[in-house]
Amino acid sequence: MATIGITIPETVWSARSERFYTQVLHGLEDTAVSQGHTVLSHVAGSPGEEIETVRRWAERDMVDLLILKDLLDDDDRLQQAHTLDLPFVVIGDQRQGEFSAVTVDNASTMQRVLEDLHGRGHRAIGHVGGPSHLLHSRWRCEAYREFVHARGLPTLFAEGDYGADSGTAATQALLADPQRPTVIVYDNDAMAIAGAHWAAAAGLRVPEDLSIVAWDDSPACQTHEPPLAVLEHHPHQLGVDLARTAQTLLAAPGTPVRVAHEVPRLIPRGTLSTLDTLAP
Repeated sequence: MATIGITIPETVWSARSERFYTQVLHGLEDTAVSQGHTVLSHVAGSPGEEIETVRRWAERDMVDLLILKDLLDDDDRLQQAHTLDLPFVVIGDQRQGEFSAVTVDNASTMQRVLEDLHGRGHRAIGHVGGPSHLLHSRWRCEAYREFVHARGLPTLFAEGDYGADSGTAATQALLADPQRPTVIVYDNDAMAIAGAHWAAAAGLRVPEDLSIVAWDDSPACQTHEPPLAVLEHHPHQLGVDLARTAQTLLAAPGTPVRVAHEVPRLIPRGTLSTLDTLAP
């Protein structure tokens, strides 16, 4: 029996309504326990606390494998895992490293969403991204900029921090642009819901005046009036895949294990309109 350790930054945890990573943890725990393992989780208040927690776990032989997420450039956690001789599995993008990981393709996902919106007649597409120091946020932003540039569309981008307040501020900024977006894609559900609330308070009709798409789904998106258009992610399945990848790595530590998720499709729901403009 092994113990799998996972730390989650408090800022990311609290910002995501309905706790996306709670669903990931449920999938991880359900599968790990069924395999005879245990999961040790910790919500860290800072990057320093996250690193200190892992160090303490290693010194006390409390964990046998780590789950890492939201990697940065030259991430200290990777070096720490190597120094402590702890195997690890990363929740990351398909272009990240050669280590064991459960991967998504952020660029292709953004490309697919934008193609769908463009096909629905939208020519002023806004994007509220997550923090630029996070690699997955950066890659989504790059894919967005490449898409609109290739089609001669306006670049309507604002950066948020995954929290509701930043979603409100970003929405205000984008809607103040002379080329006001007809649709905004938000990097998570909390920012999207806040943006929808602000747009309604400003007298805009959703989706008649402004369409809204959230990168993450949640019960809050589903019960919103109207229900938010979202990407069809499966966080519980992500947790299941993490547990299975960890099990394989523990059985054969020297062989990296890579599991790729399918590119999610767009679920239109009530906050997404189709415009009369025909795609060329």
